[in-house]
Amino acid sequence: MIKRLKNCPVCNSSLEIVEYHCPRCNTTITGKFNVGELDRLNVQQQEFVKIFLCCQGSIKEVEKALGISYPTVKNRLSEVTKVLCPQLDFKKKENSLLALKELENGKISVEEVIEKLRRK
Repeated sequence: MIKRLKNCPVCNSSLEIVEYHCPRCNTTITGKFNVGELDRLNVQQQEFVKIFLCCQGSIKEVEKALGISYPTVKNRLSEVTKVLCPQLDFKKKENSLLALKELENGKISVEEVIEKLRRK
């Protein structure tokens, strides 16, 4: 079976699934069908999620399984989160802007802003 194409090979826009077909009974169902959330990830990200889940979310185990460093695991996890949960990235930006606004208004120091940004 051919892996599902995600983008048009001509113009590179996103493709839609509009037909399912059963080769056994020759039934065809047409319409617009949603793809799964995880299908938005590229192949490397999907493999990372698989390993992450198999390691039950243990970053140390993911490090061992993939032979990569802690920061690399965190970066890949962040990439996956940005694809699957873009609203979380928005909240981080919103919180960062709030900290900068507090600095601007003299409510907190530069050191406190740096600490807040590191915690996010």
